[in-house]
Amino acid sequence: MTLRRAAVLGKGSLAAHACETITALPGTILDTVIPNAPEPDWDVLLSRFVEQNWPETRVLRSGDWRDLEPGRCDLVFSVLYDKIIGRSLIDSTRLIINCHPGRLPQYRGARPVNWALHNGDDLAGVTIHVIDDGIDSGPILAEALFSTWPDIDEVADVWDRAMDHGRRLISDTLPRLDAITPRPQDEAVATTHFRRDNHLLGNRDGWTRTTARARAEAIGG
Repeated sequence: MTLRRAAVLGKGSLAAHACETITALPGTILDTVIPNAPEPDWDVLLSRFVEQNWPETRVLRSGDWRDLEPGRCDLVFSVLYDKIIGRSLIDSTRLIINCHPGRLPQYRGARPVNWALHNGDDLAGVTIHVIDDGIDSGPILAEALFSTWPDIDEVADVWDRAMDHGRRLISDTLPRLDAITPRPQDEAVATTHFRRDNHLLGNRDGWTRTTARARAEAIGG
């Protein structure tokens, strides 16, 4: 039997869960992992997690998707990865997908949790979609929606909730990938947020409104 080779790109406990899910798939091996560089010290270190659990898996610490040879892996899964993946890897991969911590197409791009709370939404989401050459614009494979309460929720609260729902969504979706028909996104309601717009988030710029306010005061905002 020909084994399907998979790669995971990203960070933290959600990417670690994706690795666990992939290694449990029949006929699939976790070939390569590319952690974000630098890795965040407030979450699971993906590189250490992989090296401890699957020492035969290649870990590329550069953080650069270009170091994954085109065509090497049949499945590439981006999970909170911090770079835009280019056409060379997209075109050479049978299935290349992303787990995005926000609803699509309404919250493409950076800081979807922050923007959802800034806008007062009472629903947030996590989405798994096919990667194309746009920003979070590829067809949707699966999504999970959950309630938020903007008057009392902090960004940290909703982020933790998104990670919990994201783990379940990954567990449910990856074993069914071959049977799922991707659904195109509705461009009429699409919005993309960029890092350069973070200053517009006001008191939703940080993990909590208190930390965001303190940071603004420190720089004279």
